[in-house]
Amino acid sequence: MRKLKERQTEFPESRRSVMCGCVKIAQRRGKTVEDRTKIKIQVRESRIALVAGSVSIAFAFFILAMYLLHPKKDGGGLFLYVPLLLMLASGAAFCMVYHNRKMLVEEMSICYVNSLGKKKQFNLDGIGFCKLDMGGGKASLFLYDLLGEKLCKLDFSMPGMGEFLQYLVDNGVETEYDREGNGRQEMMIPELILSETAVCEEEIGKCTAAFYQEAEQIFRDWEKRNKKFAVEWEIGFAQYKEADLEKKSRLWERTSSLDGGMREIPEDYTCVLEAYLKKDGEYIVNRKGEEIAVQIPYLVRCRSYQIGEQTRIRKSDEKVIGEGIERYLEMLAKELPRHRYRTETYVLQHKLGKDAGVRA
Repeated sequence: MRKLKERQTEFPESRRSVMCGCVKIAQRRGKTVEDRTKIKIQVRESRIALVAGSVSIAFAFFILAMYLLHPKKDGGGLFLYVPLLLMLASGAAFCMVYHNRKMLVEEMSICYVNSLGKKKQFNLDGIGFCKLDMGGGKASLFLYDLLGEKLCKLDFSMPGMGEFLQYLVDNGVETEYDREGNGRQEMMIPELILSETAVCEEEIGKCTAAFYQEAEQIFRDWEKRNKKFAVEWEIGFAQYKEADLEKKSRLWERTSSLDGGMREIPEDYTCVLEAYLKKDGEYIVNRKGEEIAVQIPYLVRCRSYQIGEQTRIRKSDEKVIGEGIERYLEMLAKELPRHRYRTETYVLQHKLGKDAGVRA
């Protein structure tokens, strides 16, 4: 195989491609065959707090044990015991935060438990608005009541936050955020949720056809700016059922059970914008044989968290996706000269189209 000086995809998980975080959240939202008779969501403190607390306590006991086993004449006293007590106290505080802090949602009833275990009960109708803040490089969600008083604060890193944010969006709770603020990479997933809209089956064909032209222009412009690489992108929409995405295989080997056509949109439907980097008609892969690709869920039919609604077809905002692709491609252009890659000849096992949806 020819060698190609190309970009390596071994970035941190959040930056390996525009696809990674988006597909994960789409799959989490895509559990449509589960019980929809009742909405139950739990947001818990991250395990990082438990790990930090446990390590702090263990380290304090380790230092104390070492001192008792190997005492020194000039050791001990306040310079030993005060720091140890502070370490034990901070460790216990972290563990208490992990076990206490959470948000429980059942239908319209919401219960927030703070770090000290104090409960605050309110319902969906009692939330006036929310604010998503990126201060300190991490996303935090602030909830306010109808009078503008703060109800609680949640960190987006907490397990279950994506689902809870989806619950707020589906039920029309206004969420304010700074589109031009810092932390654009970290904001992509929450921004995708906040900016999505609901569409009907009949609109899919029109939406995908229009967005294909916009996305194609982004990739073609990048090709023109980077002619020195002599590469091109193969792009299009692929349509899957949830079971197709759960199969463990290389991207090009993935098959779609919807390639034979559809009479109606299935409940676990996902339409993905895909792009594969090629050179001289062959696909570019890294040393592990992984394709250099972009994959972003554009349309997902999954469970709705709106009270009284079972499913909805969610459409991601084209501007948000486009901005994410542009950031990724700029990063890609900087990495391409730094690594060697090879090309492979294979045939995609699923179809890529310029539009999607039910064919007449």
